[in-house]
Amino acid sequence: MSPPVSSPRLSAAHLRELRGRLQLLIRDAGQTDFSPGASHPHAPFWHLEPTPLVMACDEWSRIEAACSQRARLVNAFLRDAYGEQKILRSRILPPEVILGDPYFRRPCCGLEPHRDNPATLLRFDLVRTPDTWMFTDTWTNTPIGMSYAVQNRRFLAQEAADLYGRLPHFQTIVGFPLQILDALHALGPRGSGDASIVVLTSGPQDPFYSEHSFLARKMGLPLAQGDDLLVVDNQLYFKTIAGLERVDVIYRRLNDAHIDPVVFATAREGAGVPGLLQCIRSGSVVVANAIGSGLAENRALNAFLPGLYRFYLGQRALLPTVPTLTCGDTDQLEIILERYADLKIRPIHDARPGKEKGEPLPYLAGPGGLAQEVARNPFAYVAQESLAMVPLDPSAVHSPGYTLSTYVLVRGQEIMVMPGGLVHLGAGMPPRERIGVTADAVVLLGEQPEQPSFDWEDPHAVPPARVLGSRSAEALLWLSRYLERAEATARMILIFDDVALEEVPARERHRWLPVWRGLFEATGHAPDDDTASPATSLPVDQLWRMTLDPRHPSSLLSSIASAAENARKLRDYVSPESWAVLTRLHARLAVLRRPEGDAGTSGARASDVLRKKNALAATQAVTADVNTFLGTAERTMLHDAGWWFMSLGRHLERAIMTCSALRHVLVFLAEENARSEGLAFQRESPELSALLRMLGSQDAYRRVFQSRTLPHLVGRLFLQEPSAPRSLYHNLRQIQASLREISADTPDSDPSAANEIESLLGFLDSLTLDAHFFSGTDSSGSESLDTLLQGLLDRLYALHPLISDHFFSHQARLPAAAGQAELSL
Repeated sequence: MSPPVSSPRLSAAHLRELRGRLQLLIRDAGQTDFSPGASHPHAPFWHLEPTPLVMACDEWSRIEAACSQRARLVNAFLRDAYGEQKILRSRILPPEVILGDPYFRRPCCGLEPHRDNPATLLRFDLVRTPDTWMFTDTWTNTPIGMSYAVQNRRFLAQEAADLYGRLPHFQTIVGFPLQILDALHALGPRGSGDASIVVLTSGPQDPFYSEHSFLARKMGLPLAQGDDLLVVDNQLYFKTIAGLERVDVIYRRLNDAHIDPVVFATAREGAGVPGLLQCIRSGSVVVANAIGSGLAENRALNAFLPGLYRFYLGQRALLPTVPTLTCGDTDQLEIILERYADLKIRPIHDARPGKEKGEPLPYLAGPGGLAQEVARNPFAYVAQESLAMVPLDPSAVHSPGYTLSTYVLVRGQEIMVMPGGLVHLGAGMPPRERIGVTADAVVLLGEQPEQPSFDWEDPHAVPPARVLGSRSAEALLWLSRYLERAEATARMILIFDDVALEEVPARERHRWLPVWRGLFEATGHAPDDDTASPATSLPVDQLWRMTLDPRHPSSLLSSIASAAENARKLRDYVSPESWAVLTRLHARLAVLRRPEGDAGTSGARASDVLRKKNALAATQAVTADVNTFLGTAERTMLHDAGWWFMSLGRHLERAIMTCSALRHVLVFLAEENARSEGLAFQRESPELSALLRMLGSQDAYRRVFQSRTLPHLVGRLFLQEPSAPRSLYHNLRQIQASLREISADTPDSDPSAANEIESLLGFLDSLTLDAHFFSGTDSSGSESLDTLLQGLLDRLYALHPLISDHFFSHQARLPAAAGQAELSL
């Protein structure tokens, strides 16, 4: 076996700096928010080492050929196991290996009789021994890790350009997700090459949800959970803002045990799709990888591989597999007990992610027999030789062994092996619920050309336009609402001290308290103590509660956390550049909420000083980064229906906050003017100037009216002025425009929300907002003003349910091709 190709060396200082930058990139990509498991509470979910594994072309060619051969074997075995089961009748394989396997799905027997390749994407784990490469594991149910291999290459090319620039020419892997997309299109049952495809995930609670969303984004496919899909008359539909859209192909990232709760018992409510197997049986939808393909992961098959290669392919294996003995075989058990010191006991299947935390139990064998766990069910365990693994860098001290995960894509008779893969560092097997410590795998170019890519049957075919899923649309709307709320709160806090000192004379500070309360209540922040006056600055406890208290639902920390959680569900939609801004902001606020970490202070007084400092730092961070997020999103996200749902949510939240602030402040001032028999409005009103400042509209007021601050002019600015960004009229027009753009994707849109907005705009146009109306001295006192503003506020709040009823709860029609009547779902 040829020696490994050495990669360029970096100094120790350069390596340390590079590791830090790489981990920041991983953090910004949102890959550090997962629990790594109870037995590894401090282990990173994903760590990238800068030194790559570099393979010469001839060495890779042997691995590539062996992986292609093994992929053909796996698909032949799966096709037979769920079909004629010739392997059992030939007695090459004991029946218990298949029929006793917990991942053998009996309902799938004969499910797809004409399907040649049940496993579309496969992963093979190999280790390098001193003599050869050797297979250790096969993964066919929901193979993980491919996206992390692609991102490893991207991160290293970005941060270690000098290192990669010194390598000879090497093969690229960044386009491999698009090759998967081509293979998925080829699976379409309608055979037109323009199949409607979704990526099925169990949701953000899955440890590898980041991979699901990455692949969905790279392929331009919607990411769906089980309850986003619906079976009607043996057809599968995706719930979108336009109604129900037919689905032809599912790229499954959900364990098949949860795929169809009608057929398979599952405790994960809403994870799967009831009736999916019947759709597959009728031929209306295809799942990749096929349900039941996890059978090929059985480690007991390794003990019978020579016979399987001869039976299915008439060939010998091009690369060996780790020697394996089955604990359920009496003859092999004797060998296991004799050689127990050289062997390790492993289950035939690892526990699935999310089912069991921590590492596997030490299933030991010894002179006295098998361990109790193994003895109870010996057919569920195998014994494998402990392999001597070659370190990644033989010249380095304490360089670990490694496992190479390769990825194979099958489409008909064509097989493509991703040139490289994911390197897992460490002598043990790759972890189950995290990626662990990894490195890049680089394949050097030889004389032969790079592997050709797959093509669709019709390379000129235009795939169907992607319609936004209802769950994504709702998450985008709430994402922007949370960001708008956080930005408005932060901006008001930042200018609060200036407003209190500059706008409100000391002798009239008592008048400032109701205004202050009204403004902050408009953003969900009621004062803790009704008797407290903020004089010239916010009390520290109140400031902390509004900014960094995680128990307060409207604090900056809570609002940004909610926005980040919605964005995490939308990683297939929110651009990586925008996502990085939001994750950095969330991480910054999480650090600022720990004031006790400052060793330079002591005592309650010092704690208050530090809490105030951190709270103000939080407001500055939110003010800057929320606007950075919105600007970045505007330049990097597709301006389709999803973008307009974000715009809709932002302007709806802004309109509600403006109306609420007006109701608190203007009604209070009208009541006070009535009590003073009109004298209050004969002077300059510092409260109104404060209102304009706090809502960021003072310059807008001066340019529109060129007057001192008067209540009726302030009312006209915030209620009727089309050009004022905080006015109800402006924001309703923006909501109207957003709905109009969304309707371009939803021609059968319910007009209820649009009609209500048109009615609100007409109502605002009809108002006569003169000085008398705002004075509080008419026959009804201040009640007419309060009634007006409260009525407007109620109608604004009612807009969200109108939008939700149509776009999110699916009061829509089936596509015309389905020929169905109207459904209320």
